[in-house]
This record gives sequence, C-alpha cells and structure tokens, in this order.
Amino acid sequence: SNVTGVLATEEELTSPGYWARHIRQAVRFHDGVRHLVGLGVTTFLEAGPDGVLAAMAQETLEAEGRDDAQALTLLRRDHPEAETLVKALGTLHSRGVRVDWEAFFEGTGARRVPLPTYAFQHERYWLQPTAPEDGGTGPDATGHPLLGTAVPVAGTGQTVFTSRLSRRTHGWIDDHTVLGTAVLPASALVEAAVRAADEVGAGHLESLTVHRPLVLPDHGTARLQTVVGAPDETGRRPFTVHVVADGTEPDRAAHAEGVLGTPTDPAPATVPDGLSDAGEAHLDEGLLPDSAAHGLHPALLERAVRGIAGEPPAGTIRVPAAWQGVRLHATGASVVRVRVAPADGDAVSVQLTDATGQPVLTVDRLAFEDLPEDRFAPADGAHQPLLHLRWTPLTTAAPGAPVRWAVLGASQTGLDAERYATLTDLGDAVAAGTAVDAVLAEPGPDRTGDAEDTMDVVGSTHRAALETLDLVQRWLADERLTDTRLVVLTRGGTAAVPQEPADPAAAAVWGLVRSAQAEAPERIVLVDAAADGAPSGELLNALLSSGEPQAALRDDTVLLPRLHRTGPQDPEARTAGHAPADAPTIGARGTVLVTGAGGALAAQITRHLVTAHGVTRLLLLDRRDEESWYDPKLPAHLRESGAEATVVQCDAADRDALAAVLAGVPEEHPPAAVVHLAGIVRNALLPTLTPDELTAVLRAQADAAWHLHDLTRDRDLSAFVLFSSHTGVIGGPGQANYAAAGAFLDGLAQHRAAHGLPATSVAWGLWDIDGDINADLDERDRNRFLREGFRQVTPDEGTRLLDAALRMDAPALVALPVEPAVMRANGLVPAVLSTLAGVVNRRGATAAGPADGGLAGRLAGLDAEERREAVLALVRTEVAAVLGHAEPGAVEADRAFQEMGFDSMTAVELRNRLGERAGVRLPATLAFDHPSPAALTAHLLELLTPEDAAGRPPALSALDTLEAALADGPADDPGREELVVRLQMLVSRLTAGADSQEDMTSRIEAASAEEIFAMIDTELDGIGDPTH
Repeated sequence: SNVTGVLATEEELTSPGYWARHIRQAVRFHDGVRHLVGLGVTTFLEAGPDGVLAAMAQETLEAEGRDDAQALTLLRRDHPEAETLVKALGTLHSRGVRVDWEAFFEGTGARRVPLPTYAFQHERYWLQPTAPEDGGTGPDATGHPLLGTAVPVAGTGQTVFTSRLSRRTHGWIDDHTVLGTAVLPASALVEAAVRAADEVGAGHLESLTVHRPLVLPDHGTARLQTVVGAPDETGRRPFTVHVVADGTEPDRAAHAEGVLGTPTDPAPATVPDGLSDAGEAHLDEGLLPDSAAHGLHPALLERAVRGIAGEPPAGTIRVPAAWQGVRLHATGASVVRVRVAPADGDAVSVQLTDATGQPVLTVDRLAFEDLPEDRFAPADGAHQPLLHLRWTPLTTAAPGAPVRWAVLGASQTGLDAERYATLTDLGDAVAAGTAVDAVLAEPGPDRTGDAEDTMDVVGSTHRAALETLDLVQRWLADERLTDTRLVVLTRGGTAAVPQEPADPAAAAVWGLVRSAQAEAPERIVLVDAAADGAPSGELLNALLSSGEPQAALRDDTVLLPRLHRTGPQDPEARTAGHAPADAPTIGARGTVLVTGAGGALAAQITRHLVTAHGVTRLLLLDRRDEESWYDPKLPAHLRESGAEATVVQCDAADRDALAAVLAGVPEEHPPAAVVHLAGIVRNALLPTLTPDELTAVLRAQADAAWHLHDLTRDRDLSAFVLFSSHTGVIGGPGQANYAAAGAFLDGLAQHRAAHGLPATSVAWGLWDIDGDINADLDERDRNRFLREGFRQVTPDEGTRLLDAALRMDAPALVALPVEPAVMRANGLVPAVLSTLAGVVNRRGATAAGPADGGLAGRLAGLDAEERREAVLALVRTEVAAVLGHAEPGAVEADRAFQEMGFDSMTAVELRNRLGERAGVRLPATLAFDHPSPAALTAHLLELLTPEDAAGRPPALSALDTLEAALADGPADDPGREELVVRLQMLVSRLTAGADSQEDMTSRIEAASAEEIFAMIDTELDGIGDPTH
C-alpha cells in the first residue's frame, strides 16, 4: 500500500475511504519497497508504460545495500514493446522466477531440445529453408492446405488427395486440443470433403461420419489422405479419410468416411425459419490471411459448432460425429452468426450466415457423440507407445553354406554334431584345428513341464540365470571362439503362439542373453523351442542363414519377434479406445497390495489408484522403514484423499514374511489386486557382472513376483500388475541382470494368462522421474537413451498408459516411446525394433577379418594417406555420434577417449558402431586398448589392410604403442616436458646427416619393440649434460 507503506488488507482495498486517502495523502512508495525487502522480496516488476517506478525502486534497493535485488519494467517509452517485454521475461527467468514458456512459444513450433552432452560445445545453427508441403507446388497441387496433391488413379475413377499436417504448419490446430493432445477437428474434414467435391466435380457433402478422433503427433508431421471413389450410377461418390503419423504403421480402418452428392443436386439458397440464435463465431485475426485458401476456415466452423455442443458427461469428450446435408454457399467468411434448430433424436440443424443474413454454410443434420477421454491419446507413439511382441514366420532365409555345428553338454536336438562336455574342451578342439561355425548350448531351467508343477521356480530361475551368465562370460572371454557363434537354446521361454504358457525361468534366460547380444552383436543367437519338442537341424540351419539374432521354433516354422504398435486390427491386443467402456478398475472393492511402495514411482502410481480407480484400501509394502521412503508423507497424503493406507515394512522376496502379511489382511477387505513395483538396479557390463549382482536383482523382482503369484493364485483378484522393463524385450548394454528380471515378470504374466488368471506386465521404458531406479542415471545415460530413438515417459503419460494396458487382452505389453526417424538415423536398430523403425533387418558381417566388400573394399582403391584419412573420418563420425556431438569435427584425433568422457558403456557403443560400419568384430575394450581416435585409426587400418601392416617395420609399431601411451596420459603429467625434450633430441640425431640417417633408419627397421625403448633410454640419457 502506498498509503501505509506495508501490505494492504482486503478491507482497505475494498473501502472507498482508503482510496480517498490514497489520493489526498502522501505516497509512501519508499516505505513500501523497504517493507517488501524486509519480507524477502528480491525482484520487482513494473507493469506500466515506462520505468519511472522501477527507477525509484532501484534507488531504494541500492540505498538499502541490496545488491541481490533488482527492479524491472515490462515497457519502456520510445522502445519497441516486444523487445522490452521479452527482455524482461528473460531477466525474470534468469532470476529464478517461473515463466510460462509453453504459453510464450505457443503456435511458433518451438520445442525443447537436449543440451550438449559435454562442456564448451560450439555449434552453428543456420536457418533452413522451409520445405514445401505436399501439394504446395507442382501440376497436381490443389492449393488447398488440407487436400494437398491430387492424384487420379488410372483405370479406377478414384482420386487420392494427400497433404501433410503438423502443429507447426497448421498452427490453428493448437486451438483444438483435448487433454493437451492436438486433434484435427471434424470441421477440417468437412472443409476438406466440400473442397474435394469441387475438385472431382461432385455436388454437396451428403454425409460424413467420424469413426474415431484424428489425433495428431506432438512432434513431426502426419499424412492426411482423402480417397474419393468413382461415381456410382447416380453420380454419388464415396470417400474415406485416413491420418497416419510419420514413422507409424498405416491403419487399415479409416478415421472417417462419407458420401459426396450428385453434381446436379440443388442447394437451398435461403435459411429456413424456426431457428434459434446461438451467437456469433469469429476467426482469429492472425488466421485471416489463411481464410482465402479455404472455403470456410475449419477454425471458424469448429468454434461455431463448439458453441452448440453442450456439456458432456464426466470423463468424456463431446465431438460432432455425424454430418448430413452440408452445403457451402459462400467463401471467405471471418465472422458468422450461428442459428440452430432441433432435428430428429438429439441431432440439430445448423445454419451459418454472414453479417447481412445470407447463408454461408448449412447442415441439415448434425449429431454429437460422447467419447471416453482415453480415445484421445497422441498419435505419434511418443505418448501412446503401447507395443506388443508379434511373432512372424521367417520367409526370406536364403540357403547358406553348410553350418558346422557343435553341441555343449547333453542338450537334445536334431543336430548331427560333435558334443563337448565343457567350453574348455571345445576351445581346445578349435585351437587344434577343428572347424566350428556354431555351438548350441542349453543352460535353461533344470526341470521339465509346467512351472505350476514345480514349486522351486525361484531356485530354478537363479540356477538357470547363473549358468547362462557363466557360459556367456566364458564364451566372450575365449579368443579361440571369436569366429564361432554361440546359439543359446531354451524351451518354452516365450509365448510365441496365442495362449501358449511361458516358463518364467527360461524367460529370464532370454532377458539376460538379449542384453548380452546388445553388448556383443552377432556373437550370440537366441532360440526357443517348444517345451516338449527338440529343434530340428533344418530349422536351426535356416535361422543361422537368415542372420536373425532371435527366434522361436514351433512345428516346422521359424518365428521372429517384432514389436508392433497395438491397434484395433491386432487380435492379440485391443487398444484402450476399442476396449469395453466398463473395463474393470484395479481393486476398488477390496485391498490393493503394492510392493516397492517407498519409491518415487510408487508415489505416482498409488495416488493414481486412489484418484482414478477409486481404491479405498491400500496395503503398502517396502523393505525400507517409512522414514527412508522417497516421500515419507505419502501414506498421509493418500489418507487425506480418502484411502485407508496401511504401511508394512516387508521384503516381498521373503516368502514367509509375505505370507504373514497376506494372512493379516482382514477378511472383510480381502486382497483384490496386486501391483508389483519393487526392484533394484545393479548395472554392470556383462564381462564384469558378478553372480551376487545378478542374484540381488532377480531376488528383488523375480522372487517377489513369484511369491505374490503363488500366495494369491487362489484369490479372486481383479488385477495382477507387474512393472517390468523394456530391456527384457530389447536388451540393454550393462543391464543383463535387470533384463533377466524383467523378462521373468513378462513370462510370469504370460504363464498366469495361460492358466486363466489376471495378469498385466508392462515393460516400461525410462520414466522421467528422480530417485528409484533412475537414481544412478546421469545426463549422459539419459542422452544415450534418447539417441537410441527412445523418449522418456512422463508421470501423467505413464498413468494413462497403465490404464490403457489394463483395458487390453494382452498379458505382456511394452510401454516405450519411440522415435522411428531417430532410430533410422542412429543406424543400429535391433531386429526386434526393425518393423517399428521402418528398416529391413539384414545380416551384417560375420568374419573376424575384413570383408571382401564394405569398408575394406573401399579402402583397397586408396593410397596409404587416403586410407588413414578415410578411417579416421569414420572413427571421428562414430565417436561424435556416441558422445552426441553434432559434427565429427568436434572430435580431436589425438585427444584421449577418457578425457572426452568415455566410460565402459560408451566404449561398448563405439565398438558396436565401428564393428557394424567396418564389418569386423572388435573387442569390448577397444576404446581402452587404443585410447584415442588416432590410435584407434591405426589399429583399424591394420585390421582392414593387413597386407600393408605385414611389411611394416617393428619399430613403427613400437612407436604406435608409444603414441597410444602418450595419448592416454594426463596433459599435466610432470614428466611430460622431459619426454618431449628426449624425443626432440632423438629426432635431431636421426636427421644429423644422410649417412647417419640411413644407418639409424636401418637400425630402427631391424630393431624389436624392446630395443626401440632401450635405444631411447640409452641414446638420450644425457639430457641436461652440456657435453651431449
């Protein structure tokens, strides 16, 4: 208050007497600023036409010695308003004030981008010319923003209109969002259909029915395809409308369809009587330039219709779904008067007129439909990424060379092959000259039959996983087997055909080996046979010839796993939008048991269970005490929301303790649902993964899940929800134990489903939350995840996806936001993702040495220096990709990988990328054995051009070793200066004269590596001696 110099009260501000005093008495602005400073205010903002008050406030702040405080102004006289406004917002943001940047950038197409992954990255951002949209130019262009290009289909009478839509190019779509999702309004389809009728010579829009929302991607573009059919005997033409987000699979079902009337159909010229006035609708001023390209701008029609829709029931969105008798009478309107009249049923007739009362557009009948909110999930897979694993027959296997097989242990197969008791025996045989292309090993569970028939599922799982870990570690460490592929066989580890049970223990083996494949591409093949069958040699040979890394063998067919988006066309999984509206919620009628309740993820999920599913009783289990929870106040918050939350400190992996907890649940509120969130992370690359680390992760997730299943299988549960990991399906370097546990959960869900028990396992990607399983992730890890073509799941998206998964028939789903374009650009797409990414999975190089073609073939035509430049360019390109650099030029050839920020995970990624590009197999320690791009280039040249390296003097190889050692050392090494002096003196002696140079050259060429280092020490030990 400028009257009192302190905070004004509500009574003062609403009293006429106060404002009279304000006019008559002294202004106590100085006192007011000092009072606010005393309250801790450090930022003052003047919302006026100039900066007079801000200047006075700044003087007061300086007089008070408050250097940390600042007074700002939104506007300045004689300064551009936009400039001063943006400057003020930027200053506020830098001072920690929250600015709604989403609102600020709305409609501009701006988006968040990840920061550089390393310090001091400099990159130029040149403006790119706008690419013409479909239909923007060319002889077939319609000039209409929604129709784009018109392509008559020869011999059919059809015309296909194709255009591209995005929130960037069609900014008005942002005015039509549903729950934050951009949806193409039905008015746009009306406009497109009416103008399509003009293009093909049809009459009015006879009918249009919208079957499902036309949801647009948050990022990128979508294709709008309008297909107008041939005219029938009356001249009427059917049409359909499809919207497909880039990078997604086209849906066979149309989003909308309708009929265009006959060309001679008369159009009413006047507005009928009996209509009631429903107000006016205006087109935004910023859209006026676009109106000329439309008959009636969709944004204007959508606003007119929105005003007459009325309020829908809770949890639904009301949309104009069925249009009949639509006629456009005038074009270019920017303001329309809306008049409506009742039609049959709940439908209405709509008339839009201009300022003079003349008709602009008439609709004989318009009917609305109330759709569930979850029908409006985004279309690009970034926020509705529910995927399912589909097993498709191998059809492209070409006959390959005969495979020379070997079998480890007593595995029963149809192979006629030599058997070896141990891996050591096999390695000895290979070293002795025995040719082996592939070795089949079966480290699966030590039991047969259904898991329900064996109580020791937990023990069997641990033994199988530990045996597999030992096998794979020893296999990768044995250099004698580098040219041989390991084929890991399981039985019943996957539900490759509908209703097939899965063995959770064998599924755990699949998860572990999938991660091993991610770390060592093309070294391991994963095969699952039917639980009661033996794989035939013919099928195994076909699989190896195909180059596929994973398969299930059923009957006489090789089945390949591919992730697909869920949709209404999938018999295996119905989307939430096509599930019954009365799909059951989680445990609203009893007690819901939640494990891992003390984590950050549980805080999101339990709140959602209470608010969205009506859960009133929660049994929260965690092995930690409540004070150690991510949110110790969570139980209190849940109680405030109306739920009874009981907290029990219990390790769900302890079967006896869990049984005691379940026995204590009151009979009047029995267990109604289980939500298993418990889990831990112990990431390590497979060669260094310890049995203890594997056991610990399995215990927290797999053991607990089986005990929950075993102790509740006779209960009448409405849901049994398991939170799994995408690594169990795709694999992930450094996550073999976590992948094994996740695959076990997926297998358990399939096992339960096959026995008629409720089960939903969701293999999640990376959640965008702090704490829990993300606690050890740094920005480099997150950027690696993004670079692979994935995006994080936000908490709101995650709860929506959970609800969608619960409405589906599939027991195992994958919730993984994918960016197909990023995957394709990355180049290394796992076979299981190839369909989603839109790439054809082809077999890569399998030879240990250089291939006949590929990089080695390209190098063959170059001289030595050109070869070095080509390989160095490849190395720098792949290093830049791994580190997230925009340009390979940012990678210094002589800088050590360690200084660049490489760790074991990025080293494996670089090895995989270079192995794929160069067509050679490389060790996981590649970046550590050759610790700079220059040293790595020299090594690759030796592999790719062995004929050059064969005649190379040993001295030069010794110098390569010396160079690598120098690159690996710290730049501030105190001995570095002395080393430089000694090397300079060596060069001086080598170039002292032609005779001595020739002599020294011959000595170096004849010297061994040890002699070179001895020469350096002997010849230059007199540094600092003036006689030398």
